[in-house]
Amino acid sequence: MKNHSANLTYFDIEPGDEFISPSRTISESDIFQFAGLTGDLNELHTSEAFAESTQFKKRIAHGMLVLSMANGLYMRSNIFNSSIFLGIKDWKSTAPVYIGNTIRLKLTILSKRPTKDGKRGIIVMQYNVINQDNLSVAQGEFTRMVYLPVDR
Repeated sequence: MKNHSANLTYFDIEPGDEFISPSRTISESDIFQFAGLTGDLNELHTSEAFAESTQFKKRIAHGMLVLSMANGLYMRSNIFNSSIFLGIKDWKSTAPVYIGNTIRLKLTILSKRPTKDGKRGIIVMQYNVINQDNLSVAQGEFTRMVYLPVDR
């Protein structure tokens, strides 16, 4: 497994390569800012009293917040200088993320192929968001497009 790298190219990676991102701790502010931005004011995220009555016993982060943070952790990994998001497949939350939890992104290259014109590459990556206890809390496949180096 590789720590965050510095601006790799399509030709520097192969299926099976793994990377681990820097970490990010989830704060109460993150949850309220996300709730305000999206309008998702579900009490499971915003009301301690309500959350106490649920199976979780305390507030949890929005699943979509964790998804968004996974993308931010990918960007902080500096694997590619630039990439374009194309899609997500089979995204699922696998465990709750609580205020104060710290998450990282474990990223595995699943496949790569050049586009028909040979100017770009399509890369499929398994995203696995893990918490401070190395427990998977969310996962799915992301597809991104990168430009191929012109000097090759």
